[in-house]
Amino acid sequence: GGTFMSYKNTMKLFASNFMLVWKQALYLFICFMIFISCSYTTITPIVNLLRENNIIEEVKLVIDAVYYSPSAFALEFSEVLKHLINVIVSNFSNIWLSLTGFILFGLLIPYVLTQMSFYNISSILYQKLSMNMNANYIQNGLRVFKKSFGFALATIVTSAPFMFIIVLLFEIYLALANSTITAILGLAILSALLIITISIQISFYTYFMGYMMEHDANPLVSMGKSLINVLRHFWKILSQSVLLCLTIIFVNGFITLFTFFSGLIVTIPATFIVLSIY
Repeated sequence: GGTFMSYKNTMKLFASNFMLVWKQALYLFICFMIFISCSYTTITPIVNLLRENNIIEEVKLVIDAVYYSPSAFALEFSEVLKHLINVIVSNFSNIWLSLTGFILFGLLIPYVLTQMSFYNISSILYQKLSMNMNANYIQNGLRVFKKSFGFALATIVTSAPFMFIIVLLFEIYLALANSTITAILGLAILSALLIITISIQISFYTYFMGYMMEHDANPLVSMGKSLINVLRHFWKILSQSVLLCLTIIFVNGFITLFTFFSGLIVTIPATFIVLSIY
């Protein structure tokens, strides 16, 4: 009952604050344009190198293998990954600057900007629920810039173990998926484990931002308090997180399939709002 009520209340709050979706969509679009403009010059030499070594064509074949042979997909993905690593290592002296620029502008900065928006959204909602104030998206983002930046840096540290687990699960799957049966069965098990891993990660942040805002605490203190509270109610929080995770996956997948990706313009920013409310 408690699980359903918490899930239901999250969706009710999301529906009553749907206008935030469009503001978040605009913010993500601006972040995307910044990413494109900043990373274009850094990624071009890398793309040219991959094209010269036929890796882009190999990736296309791997994507095709998803449809005609799951076991071939696992094998071909492993081969392409090895080829990619060998090409990068052998040409590292020529592309290290471009690679560094891509990691910084293509991965790190976009991640920090998106994580900062989580804090901004949560701050706006916190003010509305606690003081009935309608904070301006941009003005509030500037006001909480320092706090949101600290939150974003903290999530980089706390996300690392979960990313390691996800990569490890993929490695195990690729190593074991050497036949059609093991590939299909392994994919089902992999999907379940990924959902559980992501749900645990979502659970970890349940009290994080709320504690930062309510007590005006720094990210490290809030992280510790969040972990203590999550461990006290772990199974209840995890069950809610799994339900939320499945909903997000289903909605994004359904919209992607039936709108030819165009619906993601709405569902991706909506996902940010739902997670922030949760």
